[in-house]
Amino acid sequence: MMNKKGEKLISVYWFAILVIVAAGIVLMVNAYYGNSYDVREVESRVLADKIANCIYFGGKVNPLLLTPQGVFREDFRDLFMERCSLNFSVEGEFTRIPYYTSVEFLSFESLRSQFSIFAGNNNFKSDCNIKVEGNEKLAKCSEKEFYMKTDSGKIYLVKILSIVEKTNENTN
Repeated sequence: MMNKKGEKLISVYWFAILVIVAAGIVLMVNAYYGNSYDVREVESRVLADKIANCIYFGGKVNPLLLTPQGVFREDFRDLFMERCSLNFSVEGEFTRIPYYTSVEFLSFESLRSQFSIFAGNNNFKSDCNIKVEGNEKLAKCSEKEFYMKTDSGKIYLVKILSIVEKTNENTN
């Protein structure tokens, strides 16, 4: 007789533990999958790093960027996407390119632009200057600057601007 009473008491506690565990699992799954993650800012930084490594890696200038005399090559600008292994194309007939990047080479002495490269959709450049709350639907921008020393001893300030829009894929 006493055994039956104990089994009923333990089964109530066992049921309570099962309910707590199930509720915990539901809450964890909801916390993990419930929020969307916006990775556009990280993606723009990765794009800037990839371009920087294409131009200047390990203290060496990309040999396809400059002539032996130290002059910037126009064909590098024309073939920039292929030379740096970039692909901005997207699926679909009427979709616009969700990326933009610009690279500017400034002379160290005068800080005047010596050479520049642009690729992608430049309509997103204005989004970089807007600082408002609720800017989830704006493109995310990343700027990177570094100094580059050529084999001939010339020094350039390299400014890279990379922009990723992709609001439909990354925001609700």
